[in-house]
Amino acid sequence: MDGQINKQLEKLVGVLPVIRQMFSQDVFITVLDTDGVVQGFSIPYGKKPQLNIGETFHDPSGAFNEVIRTGKPRHNCLPKEVMGEAFEGELVPVLDDGNVVGCITCTYSVGVKEQMVEITSKFKDSVGNIQDSLQALLGGIENLFKLLADMDEITNNVENDVHNAVDVVNKINENASRSNILALNASIEAARSGEYGRGFAVVANEMGKLAGNSGKSASEIKVTLNTIMEHLTAIISSIKDAGHIAKEYTGSVSSIQEILDETIVLAGRLEEDIQKQ
Repeated sequence: MDGQINKQLEKLVGVLPVIRQMFSQDVFITVLDTDGVVQGFSIPYGKKPQLNIGETFHDPSGAFNEVIRTGKPRHNCLPKEVMGEAFEGELVPVLDDGNVVGCITCTYSVGVKEQMVEITSKFKDSVGNIQDSLQALLGGIENLFKLLADMDEITNNVENDVHNAVDVVNKINENASRSNILALNASIEAARSGEYGRGFAVVANEMGKLAGNSGKSASEIKVTLNTIMEHLTAIISSIKDAGHIAKEYTGSVSSIQEILDETIVLAGRLEEDIQKQ
């Protein structure tokens, strides 16, 4: 360039305020000559210019040089390291009589976009971690359900054993009653025998005491066994209730997992949509 701004570039600089109104507040419009020297710009209100008029724009991606060389527009992305803030936008060559005399750029900050992508990615990771935790919880509930089922079987076996023990105690009680009756009959027969039945009377008396003690012990054992049976019934009922609750929780966790699966899919689509913008 000879130090004077090209007429076409000068016209673009003159209409930048009008062009600027066609875009959102986040758009940066810059007019450059073929050497990359800034001829004019329009930036959002309150923003600081990244380049001042007369400064040279250096594009490490080579997109600017390609536009000047080929005369074809190009989309470009500038990382944060170049301008202090991440930008993305279009570079369009400016022609004068078919010759490339400069370039007009229309860019916008993608810092918020990158933050949204990062947030979405972290959200997906968080949901994934929640899924892993729920999976572990589901496994624990399923194991608990199996343990409760095993406990239910064990308590049922114990209940059957207690029933059998009660039957045995009832038989002991019946035998004690019979023994007591036999001892009483023996005492009567010993009394009838007079002097000869005294020794037998002592034996019959002791048999009666033993039968009475056996019957009393059997009754006490039966009371204890009945108490154990009541406790077992309560335990079995609690185990069944706990099993039902565990089953309900399993269904609830599975439903939550399905919702989280859908959430991850939606987050992935959102991330893709943000990156496409």
